[in-house]
Amino acid sequence: MIEDIHDIRPPVMTGMDPGLVRGLLWGAGAMVLCALIALIIRYWLKKRKKKRQVAHALPLFTPYETAVRDLEQCMAGFGHDAKIFYFELSRILKAYVSGTFQISCSEMTSQEMARAVKNLKYLDIGLKTELIQFQDQCDPIRYMPLDAQGTLDAGRMQQDLALAGSLVARIEQMIADATAKEDAEGA
Repeated sequence: MIEDIHDIRPPVMTGMDPGLVRGLLWGAGAMVLCALIALIIRYWLKKRKKKRQVAHALPLFTPYETAVRDLEQCMAGFGHDAKIFYFELSRILKAYVSGTFQISCSEMTSQEMARAVKNLKYLDIGLKTELIQFQDQCDPIRYMPLDAQGTLDAGRMQQDLALAGSLVARIEQMIADATAKEDAEGA
């Protein structure tokens, strides 16, 4: 009768082995960690490369020097094409004001620029008015029909170029005077 008694069978595994699941989870975690480290290194290298590119792209000239250089090249570069000449003249003045006063007027309309110029600290009212009037004077020429361009002569373009140069020089002088005055008062 003892021969009829059998031992208990060992448990039968169903599903996945817990050790295998634990190993897979650790492996997946290690892969995610490696991917995260790779992304961080890639981001860091890109950022470092951008910094290096930005360092090389910094302007070597002050806004005043850039404006003077561009004004000198303006008449020779555009000849008698009044629209392009006045667009370029306006761009040069807007870039100068933007760089000097840290306001972004490159994409502003003349009216928006006039509002921004009225709030400038270092400029007197007369110079602000002249700058605004110059922009307003350039607008009709910049936006006139192509067939009406023939009425502008090189003499007028030369006068406007000289006026733009004068405005830039006077603004620069006024800023230098105001800065010197502030330095003298602060000392």
